[in-house]
Amino acid sequence: MASHQPALPQFLKQSRSELHAKFVDLEWQQRNRLLQGTQAPANPSAPPSQWSRLSGEAVAARNRYLNVEPYAQNRVKLRVNEGANDYINASPIQLGKRKYIATQGPKDTSVNHFYRMVASELKSPAVVVMLTQTHEAGREKCFQYYPLSKEESPLIIPEDSAIEDGVQGAVELLSVEQDPKSRSEVRRLRLSTSAASGDPKEVEIHHLLFSGWPDFLVPEGEDRAALVELVRLSAFLNRPSSTNTPNHTNGASASTFAADLASTDQDNPRIIHCSAGVGRSGTFIALDYLLSLMHSSQLDNLAADKDPIAEIVDSLRQQRMMMVQGESQFNFLYEVMREQLSARFRERDAVAGAAQNGTN
Repeated sequence: MASHQPALPQFLKQSRSELHAKFVDLEWQQRNRLLQGTQAPANPSAPPSQWSRLSGEAVAARNRYLNVEPYAQNRVKLRVNEGANDYINASPIQLGKRKYIATQGPKDTSVNHFYRMVASELKSPAVVVMLTQTHEAGREKCFQYYPLSKEESPLIIPEDSAIEDGVQGAVELLSVEQDPKSRSEVRRLRLSTSAASGDPKEVEIHHLLFSGWPDFLVPEGEDRAALVELVRLSAFLNRPSSTNTPNHTNGASASTFAADLASTDQDNPRIIHCSAGVGRSGTFIALDYLLSLMHSSQLDNLAADKDPIAEIVDSLRQQRMMMVQGESQFNFLYEVMREQLSARFRERDAVAGAAQNGTN
């Protein structure tokens, strides 16, 4: 039977030089935003620029990197007593109806702040995707903020004396397994928090650690397929009716794979972090959204001048600076989507061929 595989959309046929020009344009747009954010408004009574960032020692001390900060108008605010520092280096992200929180890898001094955010911004069961190792090239990229083993459980969350509201807690390790398809460590954690006033709270967390992604680079070889599986697994675990079943944690059939990628709990954001929370985190979020569009047929029949990848990266950068930080990560999105869409076409062709043979 002859193949009738559709042609790839135009945005996936662009040359490397065309993609380079688009990335350069995105970089200039970002530079202009950051410049505007540093300039005082001409009218002193006018509101600050939407690209402005917070300043001061109390804020800088909570940043892992001096040059990566959330926009002041689009940041997660810790729920603390009036007058206390509500800053955490985290940005709410929305693409379509899908919601995420992009944040830096916690520091040793910000574990309390990270789990405050989990308890206040996420519903149980929550999903946290960690895309960095704790140390890379001899440098700390993320503090060890969760128990590695039963022997280290529970991990105690100390009170932040600077906030003085008594919020403290513990993180208990319920289970840990190696998932070969996503090449990740999958942990179930139970977060318990209490405060001087208010009822104690518990949140179950699915923590997914993917360590096959070097900083500033992209996954290669089998790690690339594993990343797509990780995206699927995180979306599945974030569905309102999700259960930690072997079929889904250890891989899925083609039909459930597509269903998982096309859906997630729109009201319960996933926390995505690497070290700075922009390069790998932004690429993961963009890929998750692109795959959801593909598997819900929203990339079918696009106009020739439509480029959803460039548009999504621009939208991400308007919500948090430097998202999809490097050009290799930008190109990586086109490469993966080209592979995934081609595979989807082949699958459709095979199904149609089987159906045709069945009627002969």
